[in-house]
Order: sequence, then C-alpha cells, then structure tokens
Amino acid sequence: MAYGEVYEVDFLYSLLYTMVVEGLVLYLVLTYFFKRELNLKDILFLSIFPSMATLPYLWFLLPHLVHDFTLYRWISEVFAVVVESLILSYILKLKWEKGFILSLVANLISYFTGTWLLKVI
Repeated sequence: MAYGEVYEVDFLYSLLYTMVVEGLVLYLVLTYFFKRELNLKDILFLSIFPSMATLPYLWFLLPHLVHDFTLYRWISEVFAVVVESLILSYILKLKWEKGFILSLVANLISYFTGTWLLKVI
C-alpha cells in the first residue's frame, strides 16, 4: 500500500512522523536551550501526548468544517501550535511564552521537514 491510498493509514504515518520529529525537537530544545533534564518517561510523554491531543481533530474533524485547503492549512497549524503550547506550558510548568516558542519551533520543523519529505518520496 503506497502513501496516499488510505486516509487512515496516511494519518497513522503522519502521527508517527509528527511524534518522532516533534519529540526530538522538544528534547533538543528543552535539553540544550532550556537546560531541562528529562528522563525517558518524560521524553516519551512529550513526544506522544501533544500530537495525540491535536492531530486527530485536524485530520478527521476540521476537513468537514473547512473546505478551502489554504485556510485549512493555516487553521491546522495555528490550532496545533496554540493547543500544544498550552499543553507543554502546563506539563513543563513553563510561562506561556516559552511554551509557545517551544511548540512553534517543534511544529515549524515538523511541518517543513514533512512537506519536504513528501516531495522527495
């Protein structure tokens, strides 16, 4: 089965990709810029929970509400950044500004590397 054949399978690939990339970005930023020590449990939780809290809505609900693709993309990314920044701020006990920056960096890297990867595949 090739990418693009089954929507639900594409969702699972995207979810896994997002969790890996954003988890890695969160780990690197928190460790090297925020000087936070994280154990394996924290890393796994931060890799999984924010994406699981946003991506299903963006894939399965939002397309029924927003039909213009450009608008859909903008709403998706803004929603992901805002919701994930609130989650990260709460979990990590960060000021909302730092949570926002953390979420923004993780989502931008995930979005642009994913877009590039889809062109390469």
